[in-house]
Amino acid sequence: MTTSTDASPALWRVLLWPHVRRLLGMQPFWALAFAAFFKSMEMASPSHSAVPFSFLHYLAGNLIGALTTLSIAAPLWYWLARRHWQRSEPARLRHEQDGMYALLPRPSLLALALTVYLISAPAAYGLWILYLDAIGAWTAERASQASLLIAMIFHGFSMLVIFVVDLFRVKAQMLHQRAEQVQRLHAQAQLQRLQAQLEPHMLFNTLSNLHALIDTQPAAAQDMLAHLIDYLRATLSASRVGSLALKDDMAHVQDYLALMQVRMGDRLKVRLDLAPEVRDVPLPPMLVQPLIENAIKHGLDPLPEGGELHIRAFRENDLLTLQVRDTGRGWASASDAPSHPGHGFGLSCIRERLMASYGGAASLHVASAPASGEPASRGTTVTLRLPLRHPLVPIPSC
Repeated sequence: MTTSTDASPALWRVLLWPHVRRLLGMQPFWALAFAAFFKSMEMASPSHSAVPFSFLHYLAGNLIGALTTLSIAAPLWYWLARRHWQRSEPARLRHEQDGMYALLPRPSLLALALTVYLISAPAAYGLWILYLDAIGAWTAERASQASLLIAMIFHGFSMLVIFVVDLFRVKAQMLHQRAEQVQRLHAQAQLQRLQAQLEPHMLFNTLSNLHALIDTQPAAAQDMLAHLIDYLRATLSASRVGSLALKDDMAHVQDYLALMQVRMGDRLKVRLDLAPEVRDVPLPPMLVQPLIENAIKHGLDPLPEGGELHIRAFRENDLLTLQVRDTGRGWASASDAPSHPGHGFGLSCIRERLMASYGGAASLHVASAPASGEPASRGTTVTLRLPLRHPLVPIPSC
């Protein structure tokens, strides 16, 4: 919603058009409902005239009354609402929090409603008489049934019902919007907490590897430090955005893998298969990197010969599938899985991020071959399945 205080065209689109459009859309329903109500009252009265009004007469009268009232109320409402919007910050806050009926003070709102009623009721009555006369349905007998007083009573009753229903509808809509806003803020706060945990976690692991190389391989340590500086420069800004195209996230992943290949050398072999149709799919940033960290640290690095890391991204129906598979040591059985490092902090963080970003539409699955198996068949595969759409809320990475 704009917070501009001028009378620009954008202001009437905020203050007036959504409400007029909503009320216009409801007028056929209200006209049918009140026509049926007034016709049933006429039929139920034992003293009704021998020349009663038809249902269509009542329907036309209600449509004329509704459109007349709206054509008078809309410009008066906008004139008052614009003045309060321009001059009162509390009024703008009330409008944002509680909707259109909270923008005007209650005395002004009641005065507006009374003014609209006193003008629109006689005007609608006169237009209805002209309509009935034009189609030849206006007679002396009917004139006694449709006096101005009776028309004003029915018109006031209709206005009151429509106003009360719309008032509660607006309040319910604003409550729903506030509930959604609270949910988004909660998700953002949760992900910011996760971010404060995981980024130092990644940096600690990298610095620990760097420390191990300083004494034994100082040249490699210097090379790794240069890659670390480049990596941090490229990823720290990206980690604060709500979503990132898969191809950009994979570019940061490759920066990280360059760091690891400095330390592991030929022990780390990498294959990256990125299907062309998913390269631009948005996803939360730094979602794949913790999986790669786990695969290297707990699967490949403990083996003297190292192994291969295979990263795949492809489309399955309406889902983006990301797989990170290593040919590392795996674990012996499913009973070992809870104590396996891959079920620790990194994957727990990713599961929480998936729930906050996609609800139940995303999933994470971990499978591991026996540690005693052949090198070509052993290892761990982590599979992420994400919707192709944007995350639910704009979120930072964890």
